[in-house]
Order: sequence, then structure tokens, then C-alpha cells
Amino acid sequence: MLSIAVLLCLSALTGCEENLDPATPQGAMHQLRDAVMARDANAILARSSAQTHQRLAELHTLLKEQRQAIAERYPEEHRAAARTAYPPGVLEAADTEALFQALVTSRLAALETTDGLRYGLTVMGTPTTDGEHSQVSTQSGETFEFVLEDGRYVTTTFERTLARNLERARIYQQTLTENLKVFEELKRREANRKAKEAAAAPGSDGAPAEPAAPAPPP
Repeated sequence: MLSIAVLLCLSALTGCEENLDPATPQGAMHQLRDAVMARDANAILARSSAQTHQRLAELHTLLKEQRQAIAERYPEEHRAAARTAYPPGVLEAADTEALFQALVTSRLAALETTDGLRYGLTVMGTPTTDGEHSQVSTQSGETFEFVLEDGRYVTTTFERTLARNLERARIYQQTLTENLKVFEELKRREANRKAKEAAAAPGSDGAPAEPAAPAPPP
């Protein structure tokens, strides 16, 4: 009986015109759902809050600095290992859109974009709105948060995840800085060692040279 009820709901859903107006929480949720169904990272980002974009920009700037430090200041034999600490593609991201794609593409690719997923991401009931903030419940029982910006609702879904990623990147920045200090100290010690070896070499300043062999008789 439950399966029949779900099929009836799906049939009703596809047969009715639904709200796609981003000026409403319901329409914003349905636009986000359609972007997820299309596995379109750029469209998902376009439907995300200004705070999401800001945190993404901060993360991109920090990762860009770390990429440069690894490329220019890490010894060549340690660079590959350092880069394995990052998810694939994030260090190479040329801009914030590319970074967002690198962060979400694998998860989007793993989604089974079925009618069941579409139904699950469809609005259920009436959103709860408080000022410019709105909470939208879906048929799957999830709750998505939206905020009104420039006359349209955009999701705050990724703000907390990006904040955690920023915190991890800042922690790794500390590790990277400490590693650079170690590499510099190792470089200094190696330079000192070579200088001492050179000073102790025959014929160098600070060490007596071996006596020259006598010239052969004329």
C-alpha cells in the first residue's frame, strides 16, 4: 500500500505545475533540487548564500598560498607527500567556482539521480520563516535553511561545511609553517657542514696545503 501511495504522489507531482520562483523559499528549494539532480556544481553555488561565497573565497586564498609555498619552498622530494593531504583538485583550482567543483563533484557523481531523489528533495508542507531566514522541510524529512538576499532565497547549506574546511586549512597552515622552519634549519645545517668540509680540504683557507712535489731536474 505504501509503494502505491508513493507512486501516486510522484504522479501528482509530475502532473502539477510547481513553484520555481526563487523569491519564495519553496521555489528556491526546488531550484536547488533541480541543480542537484543535474549534478551542476555551478548552479548549486549560484543558489548559495553570500556567506558561502565569502568563506569559499577565503578558503581559495589560503589554499593558493599553501600551493605556492609547497611548490617554491618545499624540497622537491617532499612536495608530492605534502599535496596528498588535500582532496584531489583543490590546490589546482584557478578560482572559487573551480574550488567548489573540486569539493562537491565526487559527491554529486555518487548520487543516484532517480525520481525517488527528486521526490525526496521536494518541499513538504509550509516553510518556517523568521524575518529573512527560512527553514524548508522536504519529503525525505530533511530541513534546508535559506536566507533572503537581493529579493531571492539562497541556501546556507554549505556555510558550516566550508567553515570546517577553513579551520582545517588554517591548522594545516600551522603545520606547513613549522615544516618550512624545519626545512630551513636542515638547509642551514647542510650549508654549515659543506662550509666546514671545504675549509678542511687541502689547499683551502684555514688548512695547510700539502707540500708541492719537487720539480724534476733539468
